[in-house]
Amino acid sequence: MEMAQDLRRWERYRIKVRAKITLNLNGATSSFFGEASDVSQGGLSLFLPRELEPGVAILMELTFPYNSRRMAIRGLIRNRHGFTYGVEFISPSSYQLQTIAGVCKALQLLS
Repeated sequence: MEMAQDLRRWERYRIKVRAKITLNLNGATSSFFGEASDVSQGGLSLFLPRELEPGVAILMELTFPYNSRRMAIRGLIRNRHGFTYGVEFISPSSYQLQTIAGVCKALQLLS
């Protein structure tokens, strides 16, 4: 029996990063803070103090470890377990992809 982790396209790395989340639901824009607990080249896990359904698009603003520049990146909520959400990056730029790959590489070297 394969574990869910074995089915992932990218390895995940543990982080602890505060994230500002902005979303637009039913014409109303709201912002709040959450915390990313792991990252991969395809997305991340977020703990959010709100109930959101899979399929909701969000804008995440965060500063990854080992890169001091704040990044704004769009994501799509793919799954939810309590208040922890699996978020897939949506159309990241080549700069964003390079930054995330570099962060993952640094975290891999430290693990």
